[in-house]
Amino acid sequence: MATRLMDSPGMAEEAFYQAFERGDVDAMMTVWATSPDISCVHPMGPLLRGPDAIRASWREIFRGQLPRRFEIECLSRFEQGELAIHVLPETILLPLQRQRLPALITTNVYRREAGVWRMVMHHASVTRRGPQEASPSDVPAATRH
Repeated sequence: MATRLMDSPGMAEEAFYQAFERGDVDAMMTVWATSPDISCVHPMGPLLRGPDAIRASWREIFRGQLPRRFEIECLSRFEQGELAIHVLPETILLPLQRQRLPALITTNVYRREAGVWRMVMHHASVTRRGPQEASPSDVPAATRH
């Protein structure tokens, strides 16, 4: 299953959001690499490392499962060799509540392992402006590097 579904970074991303919409922890973890160097940061959350911590976080998120759909659009894609990085706005729609949550800016990183693309990092952040790109003046001076 994983090989057919994830023979490109885009297919791995599609499998990630399908698992997220269904609230399926096992399908979600099929997308993720199994190595201890994987990481995940949910909005306003801590850095999670390794499959066990990441699985536990998704299990908790899916516990209060509400029907949800995602609107995503790629802002930036980078692929070189065995690594792919996608930056995208991620908008969650809650159909039963007729609610659209504010867009997050998400970075998804994929690595090809034995011909299969797997997620190695997911980082979702809240943003003040929305999914469009911010200018340097939009970033508070205290947070600039």
